[in-house]
Amino acid sequence: SLVKTVFTTVGAEKNGQPQAHLAEIRVKMVPQSERKISDTDLAREMKLVLQKRIAGAKITTATSGLLGDVDDDPIQYFVMGNSMDSVLFAANRLLESMSAVKGVMDAKTSIEAGNPEISIIPDRNKMASLGIMLGTLGLELYNAFNGNTDAKFRDGNNEYDINIRLDRFDRRSSADVENFAVINASGNPVKLKQFAKVESTESPTQLERRNRAPSVTVSCQVAGRPSGDVGTDMEQVIADLNFPESISIDYGGDLENQDEGFGSLGMAILISLLLVYLIMVLLYNSYVYPFVVLFSIPLAIIGAFWAMALTMESLNIFTILGLLMLIGLVAQNAILVVDFTNQIKSTGMELKAALMEATRKRFRPIIMTALSMVIGMLPVALAQGAGSAWKNGLAWVIIGGLLSSMFLTLIVVPLVYYLMDRVIIRLGWNKKKNIEIKENSEIL
Repeated sequence: SLVKTVFTTVGAEKNGQPQAHLAEIRVKMVPQSERKISDTDLAREMKLVLQKRIAGAKITTATSGLLGDVDDDPIQYFVMGNSMDSVLFAANRLLESMSAVKGVMDAKTSIEAGNPEISIIPDRNKMASLGIMLGTLGLELYNAFNGNTDAKFRDGNNEYDINIRLDRFDRRSSADVENFAVINASGNPVKLKQFAKVESTESPTQLERRNRAPSVTVSCQVAGRPSGDVGTDMEQVIADLNFPESISIDYGGDLENQDEGFGSLGMAILISLLLVYLIMVLLYNSYVYPFVVLFSIPLAIIGAFWAMALTMESLNIFTILGLLMLIGLVAQNAILVVDFTNQIKSTGMELKAALMEATRKRFRPIIMTALSMVIGMLPVALAQGAGSAWKNGLAWVIIGGLLSSMFLTLIVVPLVYYLMDRVIIRLGWNKKKNIEIKENSEIL
């Protein structure tokens, strides 16, 4: 069996209020080690089965978070505008286009079909001529159709409300509302249809506002594709819809979280690169040779993306953390080659011979350090327990980056070192250094 427990709630809550037409089924699956199907696959299969067996039912699925609550939809768009009618029209267009995007499942809007209601549109000029105040009209309509409970009935120690309103026979249709008599200032009855227009309309099930503007949320679940890929397709869909300037769209859910997370992590990567460069400037007493070491980082990124492609991992917060860790891990391979080359050059050996000798003697330490870290990350990369999917991507990024850097550093870094050294000689920067050393020796 795949399911451990099932808990059903009839009259589930929505927006903090119980709804009689909603039901919620919470399914707890057996541990991941005892099943071969994921929670999203089971939810998708159960949705198809229930849709076939329960005619007319609208079924949506969602996964539970760490605290047991239901996670929000990963794809969310907030449609805002000047009026609710224009926002609803734009939201429905976006919903139709979203449903056609590959990977989108259970697309919906936060405002469902409206509730039927009767709207009364009074004519202020006619009301003034007939001697009817707007406040009086509202109070009489409220008492007639909703009732007045100011009067009480006392039975011993118990007290009951007495609700005074029109009989059910007199409040069944819009015609009853049109013929409702309102007493004017002169005490004469005036029918509502003489000074107001009565229409049958629909009202939204709820009212949303975002940035003090009417808003509707269009959201969906994602199946078979990363949220980022679906978001990229949705950007093109929104651009093709050509909404007027009065309609603005903001994104939320995973797209908003990824944008914030990627931005902060991208800044962290830039700062780490700068700090690595500055610390090597201090150690090498040169602004050029640290660039040679930094060339090992792109070599690691090649292997990281290669490993992500082979393992079908997406670029997310955890894989970006792996890239951040690679900056410090792979730089040591280039440091071993560059530092040993500088030591051999100081003894008077020619540049090409020094590079070949440094590569030969540092080959074994580089292989040993890289393989030891790769083997240490394998348990994390191959883990299959609950929650392991969050850590697998980070481990594969580190493994791929270390393997590519281990081999490519021994080829590319000596070549870059040689080119940098030729540039230094051509620009004459080495002569300035020799003059400074000679002057210092003369002073001594």
